[in-house]
Amino acid sequence: MVSFVLLVPKKEIATLSRLGGIARNDEVRVDTGEKVNKGLKALEERVFGSDLCAACGACLSLCPYLRSWKGRVVKLDNCNLDEGRCFAYCPRTEVDLDEVYNKIFGKSYEEIEMGPVRKVMMARAKDPIWTKKAQTGGVVSILIDFALREGVIQAGVLTPRDGDLLPQGKIITSRKAVLSCAGSSYVSGPTLEALNRGPWKGQERIGIVGLPCQVLALARMKTSTLEKKTPIDRVDLVIGLFCTWALDYKPFMAFLHKRVSSLSIKKLNITPPPERILEVMAGKTLYRIPVDDIRPFIRPSCKVCLDMTAELSDISVGTVEGKEGWNTVIVRTAMGENLLKRAKNAGVIETRPLPKDNLSHLKEASLLKKRRALDALKEMGGIEKAYFTLSTNLIKRILSESGEALP
Repeated sequence: MVSFVLLVPKKEIATLSRLGGIARNDEVRVDTGEKVNKGLKALEERVFGSDLCAACGACLSLCPYLRSWKGRVVKLDNCNLDEGRCFAYCPRTEVDLDEVYNKIFGKSYEEIEMGPVRKVMMARAKDPIWTKKAQTGGVVSILIDFALREGVIQAGVLTPRDGDLLPQGKIITSRKAVLSCAGSSYVSGPTLEALNRGPWKGQERIGIVGLPCQVLALARMKTSTLEKKTPIDRVDLVIGLFCTWALDYKPFMAFLHKRVSSLSIKKLNITPPPERILEVMAGKTLYRIPVDDIRPFIRPSCKVCLDMTAELSDISVGTVEGKEGWNTVIVRTAMGENLLKRAKNAGVIETRPLPKDNLSHLKEASLLKKRRALDALKEMGGIEKAYFTLSTNLIKRILSESGEALP
């Protein structure tokens, strides 16, 4: 029998023991308050050793012993520090979600459907230059461009890909640079390394576009009590991307090079359900690959991720199922709401209400992502897999409201 291992506050143990289905036969780790290593040694054991690295880049260019290589973080040497930023910023080490959400939003982790929400809508860029280059409605790109032109931010950290799809973080300050970063690669990359590395030339207001794991890492940077050696306090805008999974670069590219004759890949796109086809534009040829063929290359870290909609961002953006050319937009903060209002008033975007069926499906998908993460943890076992702290009441709600996980 596989055990479900969770990091649980000591006061919750009695309640957890009454959780049918999970707690009867499962192992629980109690936070006793004893001092443990929270440096590179622990990061290697709990994250790298368990293949749970999200390749977000939060630990890179801060530690002399870590480097990025072909979509992976590699250790160059040992470090004897008992506590380090590499561990503190990682989205797959011990995360107290209540603490993080309280510091970011001023309230606990309670809105389990898709995080704190002020408004939900569908939107798209009005200028076709953005919709042609971007993945769907062009909202992410146009908002960054608008924020730069209006002085809301002075620089952005985005994730372009090189000629072989390897995504790397890049500091951008112009419309041309924003356009060069438009589109998806479906491969995780160390975006946050660019934030840590710089160089920063006096820019005091920074915007970042990231996946849910990267957004969580940013929140951990902001809320960490360790001395900051990264310009996180200058990050004024975070735009999060919807994400159910990302691909591990090296094995995915090996697979792709066998299926695609040209290495000059211009664009990747995944068609919406029920078709679910990966479209690869290479040279002048369009290749169509069933999504099921690439599932073996999903990073293990994605399988234990609770967050589909980048809940800790100012604005979250995804597609709208059945509405080609439109983005779903979730506004979460005053900063996000003000930016979207200004962009709409300036005529650079248009918005419409998100249909009720789409909103309902989005909530269901987000909850299912959380349920699948709990299921994956149960299947994987191991104390180090339970990187988040959740109250037993929230675990019960996720299990009851998400229904049965899909096979």
